Amino acid sequence: MKKGRPQIIALDVDDVLFDCLRMAVEEARKRGCDITFDQITDYHFGNLPKETGELLLEIMQEPDFYLQQTAFPGAIDMVNELLATGHEVIIASAVFPKLMSFRSKKLLHVLPNLNPRNIMLGARKDLLHVDFLLDDCLDNIQTSPAKYPVLFTQPWNMEGRDFMRVSAYQEFIQLVEAVSLAPEQSKPSLSKAGHPGLLCLVGPSASGKSFICDELVRNPIFKKVRAVTTRKPRPGEENAGEYVFATEAEFGAYLERGDLVESTVYNGCRYGITKNEIEQIWHEGRIAIKPVDISGALACKKVYGDRCATVFVRRSKEDIVSALLERNVPNSDKAGRLLSLDAEMNNESLCDWTVSNNGTLDYAVQQILKIVE
Repeated sequence: MKKGRPQIIALDVDDVLFDCLRMAVEEARKRGCDITFDQITDYHFGNLPKETGELLLEIMQEPDFYLQQTAFPGAIDMVNELLATGHEVIIASAVFPKLMSFRSKKLLHVLPNLNPRNIMLGARKDLLHVDFLLDDCLDNIQTSPAKYPVLFTQPWNMEGRDFMRVSAYQEFIQLVEAVSLAPEQSKPSLSKAGHPGLLCLVGPSASGKSFICDELVRNPIFKKVRAVTTRKPRPGEENAGEYVFATEAEFGAYLERGDLVESTVYNGCRYGITKNEIEQIWHEGRIAIKPVDISGALACKKVYGDRCATVFVRRSKEDIVSALLERNVPNSDKAGRLLSLDAEMNNESLCDWTVSNNGTLDYAVQQILKIVE
């Protein structure tokens, strides 16, 4: 890991650094409970029978459980690498008060390089004003004042969207590295890298990035990137050319072959962008363009470097809230997007460029055209 500007990084413990729920499930099965780890799709066990949830909580309040927990492979290496690169690492663990001493003892044993004063035990992660928070609980991510709250992917947070997320420690290290090394000099332009290139549009829901994309592709120099998805096609979508529809097995094959530049999960369905799709657009001599979340944008940047420009679409918070409230979607969906709004706006600092969508759509389009001239 390259050394850049020091960051303050808060790390959750259970199911981020240490194995927790899988271990609790194994113990519950030993006690006669018919449950599997994959059945836990709700952080608070709301999808499980009441007695099953109570048993899991009982197990996780036993002192021996805390002492017997093991770190996930690579977890300790990640912490040590962050420390060695000069970052301030804080352990932020929600733990039952009566068991705090057991958690501290375990942490001090497995993380001897950590400053003991940086072990913070308690559930109020909404009070942690840090640069990064890595956590598996969507509630903690939604309420975090961290500049970059990051979800650690687990089955119970797959529905969380519009947040940065990682599925492996190396992905998180690369994200921290990208922020700490972000250059403060002139911003990259696709014209400097040479055409064709890839333009990633980033912004909160209702920022207008999709409308801007649709307007740009009216110009033959641009072509919208199709996503591969396991979602079932809606009426009329089969021939619309917006998606490549795939089975779970086919999508898994893309992943195994390393064909995907980036991938994500939304409403239980997988989405991804293939290298072949982007490079076919380049073969046509055109610029590939795609609205993506910040994780997807950084993944594309990692693969294509200066041939990829990330553009944050800025719109006033008031206009975004108004647009979200007018959408014909369930209230729970609106609430989730509103809760993620502040975190998404912080993603501006991770992008190469910012364009304003507070005026006319044509003005926003003209700003982007200047990036690719």
